[in-house]
Amino acid sequence: MNEADYDRQAGGPFGGGEAGNRRADGAASLRRRRGRVPGGAGRRRRGRALARGPRPRRRPRPAGPAAPDVHQRSQNLAPGHARHTVLTTPIARIVDLLWVLNLGETALCVTGPGRAAAVRRWLSGYIFFRDDVKLPDASAELGQLGLYGPRAGAVAGALLPGAEALAEDQLLERDGLIVARGRPLAGDGYTVIAPAGDLAGLWAQAVAAGAAPAGEDAYQLLRLAAGRPYAGHELTEDYIPLEADLWHAVSFSKGCYIGQEIIARMESRGKLARRLMGLRLEAPVAVGAPVTAGGAVVGAVTTAGVLPDFGPAALSLLKTGACEPGLAVAVGGVAGAVASLPFV
Repeated sequence: MNEADYDRQAGGPFGGGEAGNRRADGAASLRRRRGRVPGGAGRRRRGRALARGPRPRRRPRPAGPAAPDVHQRSQNLAPGHARHTVLTTPIARIVDLLWVLNLGETALCVTGPGRAAAVRRWLSGYIFFRDDVKLPDASAELGQLGLYGPRAGAVAGALLPGAEALAEDQLLERDGLIVARGRPLAGDGYTVIAPAGDLAGLWAQAVAAGAAPAGEDAYQLLRLAAGRPYAGHELTEDYIPLEADLWHAVSFSKGCYIGQEIIARMESRGKLARRLMGLRLEAPVAVGAPVTAGGAVVGAVTTAGVLPDFGPAALSLLKTGACEPGLAVAVGGVAGAVASLPFV
């Protein structure tokens, strides 16, 4: 899976074809060529880039001189750079994971799907009346594509020359087109953000540059293989950031921020109630199914699927005492074992 990408079954993200399960956002439906994968998948291929279609994410755009400093990890973020930061409740529960892109006088915040309203409420509650910050929603005017795989950089460079040389969490902006290099997935990862009306042309350019069209189902399998948490699954108010392996999105040097005291205490004591782990299973299971070990419930399935060349797998935030790789577990009658992440 480190170099996997996926072929679409038919059609594409902007029309054509009769593929089943076409999403409202236009992402292509996929089919695995060998066997079936719940929700659609694809054929494993090597050495290319996977282009993920437009995603239903919202983008608050804080504006004004104070915009880059509106939450814990955006302070001292230089223009042309990006950073992940997690928003938490006063008791350190996850509100959302943001990717903040500093565009100079504005900061573009990419939220999780369906989390725009919650993020705007959270940010608005901590902006004082004298702060020169506004929070317009840029979702209607902007759209985004994801590029993943070992050749993602080459495809990104074809869309915006110079993007292939970006370091992780750096971005280029030119004539309204933003290309940012993010955390690697299946080898590499770029996000392309542009006016919504330009997405069809950018998609065609990406495919012409060698990207394999794919949709949400393929992305979900890639993130499952990588053990990456996701909004509404592992990123909920049921968990604390360190439990969901969001160490990269938390500051341990900034002074006060919402939830900081609890997070700092957990880090300093080295004690977590739960940890994000993988489950290798003998058969597919459903999200929400309880995970038991030794007859006791130790967690619940948060993400599940069938990985090409690996088999049924799942993610779960398990009680710390049940996080030993190889530990036998049961999920709704299906036998399995705890596994380290990433799976492959």
